[in-house]
Amino acid sequence: AIVGASGAGKSTLLSLLTRLRDPSSGTLTWDDVDIREFKLNSLRRHIAVVTQEPFLFDDTVSANLRFGSPLAADDAVVAAAQVADADGFIAALPLGYETRVDELGMRLSGGQRQRLCIARAALRNAPVLVLDEATSNLDSESEAAVNTALERAMLGRTTFVVAHRLSSIRSADLILVLKGGRLVERGGHDKLLALNGEYTRLLRLQVG
Repeated sequence: AIVGASGAGKSTLLSLLTRLRDPSSGTLTWDDVDIREFKLNSLRRHIAVVTQEPFLFDDTVSANLRFGSPLAADDAVVAAAQVADADGFIAALPLGYETRVDELGMRLSGGQRQRLCIARAALRNAPVLVLDEATSNLDSESEAAVNTALERAMLGRTTFVVAHRLSSIRSADLILVLKGGRLVERGGHDKLLALNGEYTRLLRLQVG
């Protein structure tokens, strides 16, 4: 998990991980290999991203899920939707997977749109999953449903989670705390609380 106040550098770090930008100095490595040595399309083929703003195209549900995996078989599409807990509401749509959703999916709820984006990421079946504040724009009920879907999507993958709500990342194997563009703390939830530093300060701000 990657946490920090606004402007701490969370989005910049994700941009570096996905090579939307390159380091101006120093190196960033995947498995001890400089990220700039990988072909861009090869690197990104191994990464799936779910952002806080679910983006859908003016097309069918099926076509939206296949974006990034255009040759996926029908049963793989359904399996990915099941991972994202989306198969039920998709089946209830007038034409099921062939129902057309307008641009940005305004006919669907926020939680439904986000679960379609999670299904798209699951269908991509990339070994690395990046969740950029994927639940920050949802109400509590929708967030709970989406978090369940995300837990399924994370299985067997290395996952980077940028989270505003610190309560959602307590079970992370490693939490990186950023401040002013620098890594100031790292460790599990309990270890960071014991430091009584930046992580504790951020948590206190949220829970009062």
